[in-house]
Amino acid sequence: MKHFGFFYFGILVFLVVSCTNTDRPSDSSLSKDTISDLKPTDTLADEETLTTIATEILTTLKAKDYNAFAAYFHPTEGVLFSPYGFIDTTTSKKLTRADFIKLIAEHSTVNWGSYDGTGETINLTGAQYITKFVYNADYLQAEKTAYNQIIGKGNSLNNLAKIYPKHPFIEYYFSGFNKAYQGMDWSSLRLIFKQYQSSYYLVAVVHDQWTT
Repeated sequence: MKHFGFFYFGILVFLVVSCTNTDRPSDSSLSKDTISDLKPTDTLADEETLTTIATEILTTLKAKDYNAFAAYFHPTEGVLFSPYGFIDTTTSKKLTRADFIKLIAEHSTVNWGSYDGTGETINLTGAQYITKFVYNADYLQAEKTAYNQIIGKGNSLNNLAKIYPKHPFIEYYFSGFNKAYQGMDWSSLRLIFKQYQSSYYLVAVVHDQWTT
């Protein structure tokens, strides 16, 4: 009788273990979709992160520390500089870090596009361009700032969404400086970013103002 008791007990243990193993899926039973869902997703840009980076960039510009400014350039794409809200990709200057640092060091003038109204060529050194079309106002103390929103609007076409449709940006805005101009001397600076190897870098600097 003892032998039969052990026999039935063994069968009972086998059935319990079999049911338990059936309820737990093996690694091979996981679908590709399930496995991919378990992988960490890329982190998206958030306002706080980009605001911190943008503030650092503005700090370098205010201090005229152009080597430090160049450190924020996108490593492979460089930075496009647009003197106005309408980004003309055929005439706007695009510079790598090395190009920009060399330009600053040599103090040579280059073509940055055309002046609004006259159509004359914008021939300026790197430092002159930044003074006139980048940090032309103390944007660290901007009257208004916005994340992924356009504040400054004039009578010219703004094609930022078309040229950089998926790129996060921060705008710094002043409504004007002289009451006599009734707002026609407003000024904006837009810093556009792109992710590269889990970090965000500058890919475009767009100045905007009243145009004729």
